[in-house]
Amino acid sequence: MSGTSQHSQLCSILLREAYGDLAEKVAMCLFRFGDLTFSQLASHSKLKQSKLQTVLKGLINFGLVQFEMGVDAKSGTQSNTPIYNLCKGRVLFLHRYIRGVPVFIRKFGTEGEIVLDTLMKCGHECASDIIFQATVRILKTESDQNVASVLEQIKGKLTELIQFGLIERAPSRQTETQEKLSDFSTPGKNYSLKGVDLPMMVQRISNDILTLEDAEDQAILWQVSRKRVTQLLRDEMFAEALTGRIDCHAGNLVRVLLQLMADTGPAMADASNILHKPFIQSAVKNSYSGSPLEAHLSEYLQILSQDSSSLVKNLGDASGGEYQITLKSAILELTWSALEKITQEQFGTKGARIFRVVRRHQFILVDDIQNHAMLPPKEAKQILYTLVGQNFVHFREMKLGTGSEAGKTSTSYYFFINLNQVSIN
Repeated sequence: MSGTSQHSQLCSILLREAYGDLAEKVAMCLFRFGDLTFSQLASHSKLKQSKLQTVLKGLINFGLVQFEMGVDAKSGTQSNTPIYNLCKGRVLFLHRYIRGVPVFIRKFGTEGEIVLDTLMKCGHECASDIIFQATVRILKTESDQNVASVLEQIKGKLTELIQFGLIERAPSRQTETQEKLSDFSTPGKNYSLKGVDLPMMVQRISNDILTLEDAEDQAILWQVSRKRVTQLLRDEMFAEALTGRIDCHAGNLVRVLLQLMADTGPAMADASNILHKPFIQSAVKNSYSGSPLEAHLSEYLQILSQDSSSLVKNLGDASGGEYQITLKSAILELTWSALEKITQEQFGTKGARIFRVVRRHQFILVDDIQNHAMLPPKEAKQILYTLVGQNFVHFREMKLGTGSEAGKTSTSYYFFINLNQVSIN
């Protein structure tokens, strides 16, 4: 199955499970045919215009579909016909979010995860509605709880998530279309929970009125920060990987280092700025004071810098020690490790051995593979050709001159691994 086909199937499943069959049908038309006008979309989806308008409105509200005005083919000027396109990256974010639910629960508790899930299902919403809806959800399963207490708890969780950056300001319903979303993404900017009337919510819930109307803060909208969620899940992935390889203190040090990277430069860069050891010591003391990590920080830094994950690089001893987070190298190593594990699960230890040999030598002949893998020729060839058939290993035909007679060539097949192709498959 091709990578594009897998991509299509994953998007289709995510959309259907999250938003229903009609939303999946409209979105997948945009996936398959690209940018479309409303009339083209109606033709491809076979939906009535009124139904299509409703579905499009929902997809746009959730940020999964965007539109811009088209250009007249004859005059070259902007036309009044909107062109719709699917934000595929945001569709795939749904999968990332689902995988991150255990992390959200562990870090912010069940209430924090409910706040995030409530906002994800709304697309964007004001703080009052988020708090009200999340509280109603909790009271449906825990009806014996005090309403005012739950509301205060949910408000506190919402504030915590905003301060952490997982929830950010969104353009208001009155915002001009040219206003950029990035204007609302800076932590602390436009931060306010003013206008949240908890006593009024207590009264409505006590009277079994489970909807909220005309909230004072209805013009101040919030949304889940895709960028921050992605960063958090990436950080936890590395921390959990190093916890498994070494111990929990190494994992906690990775969390500290990745947070320092975000504090001192772009969080998603290939590599961090230089981190000096005194700076790291101060951060560890603030987060893990009195722990074995604080007592043995030098040893843990040395272990991480020598680990094959390549996440931490020791740059020298200046200023007590200089370190750098090399994310690009670490992600590459993590990808290779995952592929080797998958190869071993599907083709056994001998298949994984051949995979490692081909990776290590980049371009290698079949006879050399047999020798390095220390397997019988027949068995090595059989496993190698299976790996080729499943697109884990690739080969290139090369014609070389024999040197004995002019014009004569011999054909050799060199085996290699195309990492991008294997990852897609």
